[in-house]
Amino acid sequence: MSLLPPARDPHFPGHCHGCRMPPFACLCSEISAVHTRVRVVVVRHAAEINKTSNTGRLASLALSNSALVDHGVLGQPLDLTDHLGQRPWVLAFGATPLPTPPDVSTLVVIDSTWASAKTMRWRIPPLAALPTLSLPAPVVAPLRMRRGAVPEQMATIEAVAAGLEFLGEPGPAEHLRRLFAIMSEQVQKLRGFEVPPKHR
Repeated sequence: MSLLPPARDPHFPGHCHGCRMPPFACLCSEISAVHTRVRVVVVRHAAEINKTSNTGRLASLALSNSALVDHGVLGQPLDLTDHLGQRPWVLAFGATPLPTPPDVSTLVVIDSTWASAKTMRWRIPPLAALPTLSLPAPVVAPLRMRRGAVPEQMATIEAVAAGLEFLGEPGPAEHLRRLFAIMSEQVQKLRGFEVPPKHR
């Protein structure tokens, strides 16, 4: 069942208000909000707001126990006071992956370019104070809209799925992966070519 009806957005002329995709590539009929035990808070950089390829918004729409908070919007200071709750962890690559899942009630995910996400991780005081949940790269990388320099650099929705699965929620994780696969296929069709591999 669709979560959002297709609609026009003044900031995205001709695009769907829900998924931000062109009408012929609309994903809204595929989006349904599933519940998770772990609350997911997506901290999105302002530069990602107007990108149709942004997956942080898609992840937030697909999870009922989630929040989407923007960082870097003029006149709107970031306030995570009511979002972190108890036992929050931040999902970030670069640290040593944990052998077993920690006790996490809130999973904070930074939605930005990989370079910017690393900066946001340590320059935003509430995020810098959180313990890091780092995950290994997937054994088989899925179809992606962007390619990172290292396999651990995943799309936001892909990272959320990996985090939820590690924390014992495989159902919602699979739901997000299915949406990501559909979105990646649609974007590839719009572009007319596959994303080339990125060389180090």
